[in-house]
Amino acid sequence: MSTLDESIGFLVARTARSMKRALDAKLVDSDLTSTQYIVLQCLWDEDGLPLSELGHRLYFDNPTITGVVDRMEKVSLVARSRDTEDRRVVRVYLAREGKRLKASLTKTAEEINNTAVAGWSKSETEQFIVSLDSIWERMNSSING
Repeated sequence: MSTLDESIGFLVARTARSMKRALDAKLVDSDLTSTQYIVLQCLWDEDGLPLSELGHRLYFDNPTITGVVDRMEKVSLVARSRDTEDRRVVRVYLAREGKRLKASLTKTAEEINNTAVAGWSKSETEQFIVSLDSIWERMNSSING
C-alpha cells in the first residue's frame, strides 16, 4: 500500500470523522454532541442500562462514559440511580427531556445516514454495512486473538 488513499483504516477514519462533524453540526441547535446522541440512542433502545454496560456497548472506557453521563445528567437528559438488587450497579435512565428528543434526533441522524449513502440501492447499503461489520470482526479477532 503506497498512499493514504489506498489505506482502508485511513479512509474509514476520515469518513467517520466527516460523518461525526456533520451530525455535530446538525445537533448544535439542540445543544448536544454526537457522543451524547449515541448515548441517547442506546437508552432509547433499552432504557435503564447499567453505566458499565452503556460504556461497553459504545466502546467507551469507564472514565469516558462517566464524564459523558455526568454532563448529560446536569442538563436533565438522563438520570442515574442505584440498582435496587445490587447497590454496586448504577443504572442510567432517560429523563423527560431525553425521551422528548427521540423523534427529532432520530430523524436528524437518519438524514446524515441517507446523505452518506445517497444514490445507493438498499442492497448496496446493506452490503456496505455487512462489509464494515466484517472488517470490525476481523480486526477485533486479530487484536484479541
